[in-house]
Amino acid sequence: MMNNFELPTAELPEAVRAWLADHPAVVVAIERIDNGQVLIRLLPEIAPETVARAQVTMAKYRESLINLT
Repeated sequence: MMNNFELPTAELPEAVRAWLADHPAVVVAIERIDNGQVLIRLLPEIAPETVARAQVTMAKYRESLINLT
């Protein structure tokens, strides 16, 4: 199951807001690194549409399993 974490855009640093203006839908990995910063890594090989389709498939699979019990 995928968990969503939503933040108001206003709470994001200006640099992130500017970057998102050019990249409205991307898949990223977010990692806290040793120097007290956060690394946001773009995963260009994964299309956002693929993630959306996977979420639908996982929801259908979960529903099927629940219906079997």
